[in-house]
Amino acid sequence: MNPILYLIYQFLKLLTKISFRVYYPNATRMNLDRLRYRGGSILVSNHPNTLLDPLNAACRVPKVVHFLANASLFQTPFTNWFFNTFYCIPVERPQDTKGKPINNANAFRKSQQFINKGGCLFIAPEGGSDMERRVRPFKTGTARILLGAAAQEHFETDLRIMPVGLTYDHPNRFRSRMTVNAAPPILARDYAEAFKADKVQAARQLTQELEQAIRDHTIDTKDEAEDTIILRAEELLRNSHPLKGSDHFRRTKNWIEGLRKQAEQSPEGYKAYVQQQEAYWEKLTAARTTDEAIAKRPGTATLIFLILGAPFALYGLTNNFLAGYLPKLVSKKLDLYIGYTASVQILCGLLAFPIFYALQSWAVGAWLGSTAGWLYLLSLPLTGWLYLKWQPVATRFKNRQKAKSMKHLEEVKAERATLLKATLQYLNP
Repeated sequence: MNPILYLIYQFLKLLTKISFRVYYPNATRMNLDRLRYRGGSILVSNHPNTLLDPLNAACRVPKVVHFLANASLFQTPFTNWFFNTFYCIPVERPQDTKGKPINNANAFRKSQQFINKGGCLFIAPEGGSDMERRVRPFKTGTARILLGAAAQEHFETDLRIMPVGLTYDHPNRFRSRMTVNAAPPILARDYAEAFKADKVQAARQLTQELEQAIRDHTIDTKDEAEDTIILRAEELLRNSHPLKGSDHFRRTKNWIEGLRKQAEQSPEGYKAYVQQQEAYWEKLTAARTTDEAIAKRPGTATLIFLILGAPFALYGLTNNFLAGYLPKLVSKKLDLYIGYTASVQILCGLLAFPIFYALQSWAVGAWLGSTAGWLYLLSLPLTGWLYLKWQPVATRFKNRQKAKSMKHLEEVKAERATLLKATLQYLNP
């Protein structure tokens, strides 16, 4: 491998990890030791967040990852050079060929050669991206690539698929929650007999196992209505019975199972719960407040932090405003599909912050001297970080004041207590 490209890859990987830490600070990472494999493999994830999903999965793997990417990305001379140079293999979809027959024989051949030489290839088997917390049916291409490569080695190989489940509470929302959960690997050699008996059926069987592995390691909802119910229940449970990220994820999976049993066994009881939940949330929406504001009271330490931190947070906001606002402005002006919001904002942020930090520090240095310029530069990320810590606390305090001004607040609290009790009943012992 070209050492310069390798260094560029490692630098970009580091930037990717930092970007995810900033954009999704409340991330939960589960079972990532399952990705510490350096042999030939296919890295697979669901695809709810466009360009961020392959990066989110690939940055967890110790080796260099190549990507099976949409052929439409290779259509200009620059992008063709860029994606071929930086570890991408084009694969055609119906929307890429403009009515012409799809021909992915070359992509499959390259992919099989690559993983048989020990490479790691990322594929999103859903074939496209929808910003939903549900897994869509997988296509069989991933399984056919793996089994075809293994057959070339007579299945005397450790080739494997490494499935990764990605769950975003709100994928395009800055500083929202995210879970990365690696499933146990699926070994090609386990399908040797099935492949010899029926290649097509073996690919289908492997695809089904892979799809189920991803479903088991994500929050996989049936539709938008169910997702809303589950998100609200998660909020209730998190505010009254908080757990660390991995335990909260497992509790949510357990709760969904209980909810679906209730919907099947007692449709009227399920309907009553949904109506109860909707009535409570309508009151929160009308008051422009949150469940957390009803459930929790700010302590003395919170008030002290808000008061003492305010000047530093204001300094951080003022001096980071241009760099922070530009990514939002660009994503709004581009008017792309909403699923690209986070991708565009992260990319713009990686460019905007270094540029504005350099320009602002240069201006301060030219005005007050080089020492002041360097001190100012140091202050920018520190106070920017403080503002990111201070702002949500201030928002929660404001929501609490709105909650206190609600009419019949005690009745709303009683309503919440009843709803929470009903919610807890769906947890399986």
